Parts: sequence; C-alpha cells; structure tokens
Amino acid sequence: MGFTLEATTRPDSAGLVLELAVRIPPATVAQLSRDESGNARLLAAASVRGRFGANALESRTEVTLSAADTARSQGKVIVMRFPAAPGPCRITFRMSDLLSRRHGLFRGGKDGNESTEIRGDIEIPRAQAGRDLSDIEFLWPTTDESAGLAFVRGGRTLVNNPDRLYGLYATELRAAFVARSKAGDVRPWHWVARVFDSRGEGVAQAESTAAAGRLLDGEVRFDLSTEPAGAYELEVKAWQEGDAGAMARRARFSVGWQSDTWLRNAADAMDEVHFLLDAEGEEKFLLMQPGEQERTLADFWTRRDPTPETAVNEALLTFRARVAHANANFSRLDIEKGMFSDMGRVYIRYGEPSEITHQVIPAGSETLTQQLEEIIVNEDRTVGGDVRQKGLGGDMRPFEVWVYEGDIPLPPDADPNDANRGRVRRRLLFLFVDDQGMGLYRLRYSTE
Repeated sequence: MGFTLEATTRPDSAGLVLELAVRIPPATVAQLSRDESGNARLLAAASVRGRFGANALESRTEVTLSAADTARSQGKVIVMRFPAAPGPCRITFRMSDLLSRRHGLFRGGKDGNESTEIRGDIEIPRAQAGRDLSDIEFLWPTTDESAGLAFVRGGRTLVNNPDRLYGLYATELRAAFVARSKAGDVRPWHWVARVFDSRGEGVAQAESTAAAGRLLDGEVRFDLSTEPAGAYELEVKAWQEGDAGAMARRARFSVGWQSDTWLRNAADAMDEVHFLLDAEGEEKFLLMQPGEQERTLADFWTRRDPTPETAVNEALLTFRARVAHANANFSRLDIEKGMFSDMGRVYIRYGEPSEITHQVIPAGSETLTQQLEEIIVNEDRTVGGDVRQKGLGGDMRPFEVWVYEGDIPLPPDADPNDANRGRVRRRLLFLFVDDQGMGLYRLRYSTE
C-alpha cells in the first residue's frame, strides 16, 4: 500500500503542534479490499516519541473509503495532530487494510491484514531568539471536489498536500506558515516568499505585511501553470518591524503534468524503476519529489524513443506491456509480483523468446542435464553444478529453456548512446528449474 506521510510543526498560542498528513493516492484506494457495499476500511495508527526514550504519544483512527475516493486527484488525506516539544522525535506510522486477509503460509502460520509501516526521525526546531516560525505547510486549492478532505483553521478552509505536488490537477501553489513572537511583543509583521527552480534561480516572489500581534498566520499563493515538471523550493522569511534579521524556512516541492504522477501508487513506480536504473540511480530516485521523478523518467524514455518525431514512445509502451504480461503470467502463490520472478525479469528485458523448451515431468536419471547439454553444445559456458543435482530415482525437476536468437532487442536499462549498442549477442539462453515442484521456476543457467 503506497502512501505519502509528511510531518510539520507549527506554534500556536499554547505551544507547538506536530501535524502528520497522510495522502493515499487513487491507485492505492482502488487496490483496497471492499465490503458488500463497495467500501474499504483502513486503520491508521501513529506513534510519536522522543528519540531517547520519552513516553510515546499514540493515535489511531479508522477511515472508510468509498468508490468515489478513487476519482479525486487527491485520493484520500488523513490528518493526525500531537502536542510537541523542541528536540529529536521519532515517528512510527502503520496503515492496515482492515478488510484484507494475508494468509500465513509464509508468515509463521499467522494470518493477518495487509499493512505497511514506515518510521522516521525528525528534529522539531527550537525558538530563534524567543521567536518561532513553523514549517511550511503545503496545501491544495480548495474546490467542491475537496469535500471530505478539507479542515478549517483560523477561519480558513485548508486541504493538506503531503506530496507537495502541483501542476496537472492544481496549477496554483498554496502554502501556509505561522510565526510567533515573544510574549508581550505585538509589533507589526512582515514576510516575503520566493520560489526557486532546480538551478536556484528565482521564478516567483510575493511579500506582504500583517497587523500587529503576537501571532502571524500567513498564506502564500503562486501560479505555476507555466512551470515545467521538476523540483522546486519555497523559501519563507518573516520578521517584526524593527528586527535586525528574519526567521527563515525552506522546503522542497515539485510540479508534475502527467496523470501517473498524481494518481499512481508510488510503490508501483518504484517497482518499475528497479528495472531501469542502477542501484545508485534507484536510491536517488527514491528521494526525489514526484514531479522530479516525472522529469527523470521523461528524460530516460525520451533518450530511448525510436520515433521522437511522433507523440507515441514505442519503447515505453513495450516496457509497460512486458511488465503487465510478467505480472499476469509469472506470479506464483502470491509471494511476489510476476515482474520480480526470474522468468518475469528475463521477459521484461528481452520480450518473447524465439523458442521455449518446456518439460513438465522429466524422466530418466539425467534428463535435465542431458537436454541442456544438447542445447548448449556450441555455447562457451559449462553447465553449473546446481543444475546437475538430482534426487532419488533420477532428476524429476520440471524445467524450461528460453532461447533468443537473431536481432535481440536491447534491454530497457541499456545506454542508448553506448558505442557498442549494435554488438548485440545473436543467441541468448536461459534455463529455469522448478526445484520444489510448486511452480516457482528459478533461473539456474544463462548465457547473458
């Protein structure tokens, strides 16, 4: 279950408030189990404690989602609030699908609900010379479709944007911030907000003044309809009249223009990226904002588009079709997606084999090894020892051999600018063996 969790802190008249905002995108909502009325039920449980053993604050809330929640671009947003104090803080958040059942065959025999848990540490900022400035709280513009997502604070209707995402479904950036002065200090407030692109160049600015008082409750809006997809930063500075310096906060956000960026389960996107980027690139991608991920993938597929003069990128369509085929045909026992099985990985890289040798129940003492050696007699590698292993009464393991010959296409992660890209092997062979007889075919030999 993919979701986004954002933690922000803000001062109020009584102290500090830690706010956890969770967004469940439409794709995740659509995947949840349903009751006879078509509704899904989630349990959100949060625990907040000081990193060095302070007593934990806990909150649990059940949420009912209807089919209509899959239609809104925001999906579903849950907000949980805790009293806070400056210093280190550890957050644990668990989301459970209450109507699901995960069987215990591979979980120590215990059944349970599908769930996802994340943990993270934050530092709640201390006052600056007796004054406080909140984290920047990103918001979506409020519309009639925001019903059920909005909350009212200080007489204003707000909708949290935990993904900090703007563009396709929200062209206007909206962000709130709160500043608090020392007790008894009620001088007038001033603030300025600036938007910077990924190169650090300013693209928008706004400034204003506020009435005298201890609290500044500010809000900024920027039109982002002409900004390209990618990463941005919002900087807010606030000060009182006569101050020598200003309090400042900066926060990242992004702009995205593709529907997948808004509606898709982020976990599904990461699954696909595993096949496209190396380990270092995958780690960097994980830390990117959604719009920045969109820009990275757009650049990746543009470099591989065989017909850039058309609106269709055949390389991307082929990759998506292979992933769908792998998930539909190679999943076994609900242990993993088909795309992560050995057969699924090979299919995604090279597509449909030229030839498949399939033996459901081999017979004879050396059937598997003999068959393989006949096929690879002209190959430059020997059969591995694990392939030669056999049990009592001969080798009875089912197996498949996939052969690719001729003009073998490049796998999707190959560098399209590689000078050796035309030197593709004219023959590839993969041997898959079902060691346990349960339909779980593992790659035991290849000439890749």
